[in-house]
Amino acid sequence: MAAEARHRLSGAGRDDPQAPPVAAPSAVPLAPAEGARGEPVRFTAHGCWYPSADPYGARIAYVCDRGGVPQLWTGPVDGDGAEAHLLDAGPDPVTEVAWSPDGRWIAYTTRPGGGEHSRVLCVRPDGTGRRILAGAEPGTSAYLGCWLHDGSAASASAAASCAPSSATPYSAHTASRFRLPRR
Repeated sequence: MAAEARHRLSGAGRDDPQAPPVAAPSAVPLAPAEGARGEPVRFTAHGCWYPSADPYGARIAYVCDRGGVPQLWTGPVDGDGAEAHLLDAGPDPVTEVAWSPDGRWIAYTTRPGGGEHSRVLCVRPDGTGRRILAGAEPGTSAYLGCWLHDGSAASASAAASCAPSSATPYSAHTASRFRLPRR
């Protein structure tokens, strides 16, 4: 197999001293990089991901970047996007979504400032009652767990950052269950 190896440009064997030299790629002129530039073109394309259906299968909550940053949206399952509603217009990117089993709450995770730390929030499907469940303290990361079967509580775990001189990045791990109002 090694004896049959051929140079991909010249076709000659790599170890063949009689093989002709390989020509370098030709130069391609590029537009000048200096100088003023026009306003960047805004694209209308966007992506949506991480869907979570309500318990009745009629609506979904999902992450969508149609506003330029991943945000929390909700809309009908069979809709064309015209009936979509933005639930969290904050600047922090949303990373995951979980609709409660009773349909009264939507829990989601954000990355404040787009950084490595995260926090867990929840909001009503109509956009009211927004609150932070875990990760509100600076330097902590919170992770969304699961809902109780009746939707009365969600779990989240949080990790607190250590001092910069520490060998391990996180020192304290806590897991909590957050009871939410039924109304």
